[in-house]
Amino acid sequence: MSHKSKIDNLLQYHLLTQLPFVEYYPNLVRLYRSIDVKFHDADNTLACFDVTLDKSSSSSSSSEGDALPVLTRLTKDVDIEAPYLSSRSYKVSSDHTITLPDLPPLSIWNPYPFGRRLLGYYRIARDYVRMLTVSKEFMTQGQMMEIGKDASEWGNGRLASLREFLIKGGYSHDFSAFFVPLFACVCTCSFDRMMEYPACVVLEYVARCMPFGRMQFVSSGVKEVTENLSKNIGTIHYNTMVEKIIEVDPTSMTDEKKPCPIVLIDSKGVHREFDHVIFATQANQAAATLAGQKASKPLPKPYVTSREKDDDESNYGCKEEHDFTDPVTPKDVSAESISTDHPFRHQINTLTKFPYERTQVVCHTDTSFLPKDRASWRLLNIAKSTTADILASPLDKVAAELEQQREQQERQECTTTGFSMDPLAMNDSELKNRNKGYDSGISSPQWSSGSNTPTSTASQSHNSAMATHIMNNTATSLGTTTKFLQTTNPIFQPKPETLISSAWFERAVVNPESMKAVDELNQQMEEQIDRLLDSTSSVADRVWFVGSYAYPGIPLLEGCVVSAAQVMERIIAAEPDLRLAASVTAPKESLLKRDEPMRERRLRRKQEMVQDPIGDNSASAVYFTTAWKDTLEDEHIWAEQERASLEEAKQVVAAASSQSLGTVAEKGHFSSAVGSWTSNVYVEVAWMLLLYIAAIVQWWMVFMLESAGFDGSRWALA
Repeated sequence: MSHKSKIDNLLQYHLLTQLPFVEYYPNLVRLYRSIDVKFHDADNTLACFDVTLDKSSSSSSSSEGDALPVLTRLTKDVDIEAPYLSSRSYKVSSDHTITLPDLPPLSIWNPYPFGRRLLGYYRIARDYVRMLTVSKEFMTQGQMMEIGKDASEWGNGRLASLREFLIKGGYSHDFSAFFVPLFACVCTCSFDRMMEYPACVVLEYVARCMPFGRMQFVSSGVKEVTENLSKNIGTIHYNTMVEKIIEVDPTSMTDEKKPCPIVLIDSKGVHREFDHVIFATQANQAAATLAGQKASKPLPKPYVTSREKDDDESNYGCKEEHDFTDPVTPKDVSAESISTDHPFRHQINTLTKFPYERTQVVCHTDTSFLPKDRASWRLLNIAKSTTADILASPLDKVAAELEQQREQQERQECTTTGFSMDPLAMNDSELKNRNKGYDSGISSPQWSSGSNTPTSTASQSHNSAMATHIMNNTATSLGTTTKFLQTTNPIFQPKPETLISSAWFERAVVNPESMKAVDELNQQMEEQIDRLLDSTSSVADRVWFVGSYAYPGIPLLEGCVVSAAQVMERIIAAEPDLRLAASVTAPKESLLKRDEPMRERRLRRKQEMVQDPIGDNSASAVYFTTAWKDTLEDEHIWAEQERASLEEAKQVVAAASSQSLGTVAEKGHFSSAVGSWTSNVYVEVAWMLLLYIAAIVQWWMVFMLESAGFDGSRWALA
C-alpha cells in the first residue's frame, strides 16, 4: 500500500474513533476495554474564526425546485480571519490537563485587541458558568426535560429548544458564537438543525462532560475495533446488500410449533434464513429495506485520489459524484406509501420520523483552511461564514412571515386571522400548515415527501460550522512536515492538488418528533417480547433495531452500544433458550462480565416501572432522570473491580516472591487508595481548584512570554 493510501486510511479510521469527552461514553469505554482497544488523551485545543466568502465567485444558482449545487469555489475566493477565540491545554499532573483561553500579546500602543478579547472572554466565562450551574442543577433534580421552560409550563410535555434557552436566558453573542458552532460540530449539523435540538439533550452533555472533560482518540483506528468485535463471529458476509425481508410460507413448515424463519434477500438474489434480524443501520435505511425499496438517492462511494493497482475500482467513487451530490437528504420511503396490511407498517411509520442530514468529509493538506497565523493553529479549528446566523431556526421564517402579514393587516386596518401570531404558541396543526414549503438551511424550497420535517445538508449551506482537525496532533505516525487535515462540513473546497479523499455520510439529528419516536420504537420492541412469549408473534416481532438514533441523547457511539445491549436482553427475555452461556463462563475482562452489574440494574428498574407505572416511564424520561446516576454507579463498580483485580495481583506477586512485581503491585494499591480518598466530592473539588491554580500559573507565564515576543508554546500542549 502506498504512503498516501496509508494516510487516507488512517484519516478515515479516526473519523469514527474520536471520543470527545469520555464522560459521555461509559458503556463504549467498557466495550473498548473488554476487547482490548487502546485509546489515549488528546489536548483540548480549539480555535474559532470567521470566513468571508466572495459572493461574486459562487456558482450559478439552480433552477427553481432544484437543490443547490455543490460549492466549487476554491480557497482563493475566501478570506480567513484571525480567531476570535482560541485555547490551549496545560498539563498540571500526570493525568490531568486543563484548557484555558489564549490572550493576544498586550501592546501599549494598541491595547484595543487585548481589551476586546478580554471582554469577550469575560462574557463567555460568565455565561459558561451560568449554563454549567443550571444544567447540573436540573440534572441532579431529575428535571432535565423541563430545562428552558417557564415554571408554569412544567409537566406539559413540550420540550424547550436550544434556541429558546439561549434567547430567553439572555446569553451573550460572544458566548453563542463559541457555543453553537462547537456543538454544531459535535452533532454534525447546520445551525438551523442545532437550534431545533431540545435544550435538555445539549445541556445534559454539558452537565456530564464539563468542566473537566477529557478528549480522547482510539490509538489504532476503527479497523482494530471492527476486527476485535468480529473476532468470535463464525460467518461474516462482506459486500452484501440486503434488499428485502420476507417470511417463509407457513404451509411449507414441517414443525408447526416452530415460528417461521425470516428470509433476507440480497442484491444477488440469494435467500438466507434467520430466527431474528437486528438492523444496525440508519433508521431511513432500515425503513427502505423493510419496505422492499432501494434508496432513492444513495450516497456516493468514497473518492480517493490515489489507489493501488490491485484495488477494486467498484469500491470507490469519482470526484464528479462528490461535486454534484444532491445536498438534500432524501426520504427513501414514507409511511403513507405503505399499505395497511404490510407486515412492517408500524416499524416503518416510526423509523421515518428520524430526520437525517448529509455531510461531506474531506481529507486534504490545504492549510488555507486554518488561521493565517501558524501560531493560532489548534487541534480542532472551527470556522463559520460571516453571513451565518447562529441562532437561525425554521421558526424564524415562520415568525418573519407572520410579522409581515400582521404589519400589512394593521396598515389596511383589518382584523387578524384565526391563528396565533406567536409561532411558539401555535398548535401542531397550525405550525405544520405555516411551515409547509419552508426549508431549513437552504434558500430553495425543499420539503421531503411524507414528512413535515424539513431536510437540509449543513455542508451545502453557509449557515453551518466547518471543523478542520489536524490529524498530526493525534497520529504521531504522520510526522510533522506535512499537515494532514480532515474537514467536516466544508463551506468551500480545498485546492485540487491537496485533495486526498472525499466521503459523504448521513447523521441523525434530534428534534421533539424524533425524541418521541425513540420512545415509540422502544415501546414497540418491549411489546414484541410479550407477543413472542405468548406465541402470538408475527414476522415483525423478530425484527429489532439498534443504532445511535435509537437511544436518547445526542446520536453518538454510546447510543449504539447501549441500544445493542438492550436488544440482546430483549431477545433473551423473549426466548430464554437463547441465553448466552458466555454470560456465566466469560472471562472477567469481557463486556458481558463488565456489564453484568449494569444489566441487573436495568432489569431491576424495568420491573419497578412495571410495578409502579406512575409518571412518565418513557425511555427518554428514564434516561434524563437516571443516566447520570448510572454513570456514577458505574464508576464505583469499576473502581471496586479494579481494586479487587489489584488485590488479586498483589496476592499472586506475594506468592511468587517477586520484588520488582511487588513494587508495581504496591503502587497500584496506593493508586486505588488515592482514588478512594478522592471519592469525597469536597476533596475532589478542592483538588480540582488546586489544579486550576497550577494551570493559571502556567497560563500567565505563557502570556508574559508571548507579550515579550518569545515563544511560550512549549509551556502548553498546543
